[in-house]
Amino acid sequence: MTQPDATRIDLTLVRTYLNDHITGASAVASRVQRMSRNPDAGQDAADLERLATELREERRVHEATARDLGFRLSRWKHLGAALAERVARLKPNGRAVGRSPMTIVLELEVLRSGLEGKRLGWTTLREHAVALDLDAERLDALVARSREQAELVEAMHARHRAQAFDAPDAHEGRAAGGRG
Repeated sequence: MTQPDATRIDLTLVRTYLNDHITGASAVASRVQRMSRNPDAGQDAADLERLATELREERRVHEATARDLGFRLSRWKHLGAALAERVARLKPNGRAVGRSPMTIVLELEVLRSGLEGKRLGWTTLREHAVALDLDAERLDALVARSREQAELVEAMHARHRAQAFDAPDAHEGRAAGGRG
């Protein structure tokens, strides 16, 4: 891959880019942590908890990269993302009371999209690793980790999507041996 010339890099754009990825990582890690605590996560709760931990670790990598490059981080963006994540919880889910089985499916779809954006972010930084004096091998490992995380989320999605549109009493019928 061709590395960009360091003299052509606008560090203001790099700072904004890192801030945006840190903001996204904070919001996604928080959402995944919350997902891991919901009963509808079922057998995926432990994997979601591990994924939230990995996402927080990766946020710290972004923060360290920003510090190493001498950038200040935007508190306002991070506070705004945290607020937006909390407001998103208020959206209607088609059920007057409780969680809809559709909710975890949508959350996993949004998470999968976020993981792809994160993977592309690591790929972009990898392309500029020499010019920014970043650890290319570490970035390669983060790209690979993002792919593994995406595969994990896709497997979770496959387990939940069959029930995405179940009626409120569908699970009771299955538990009693009914067709549901």
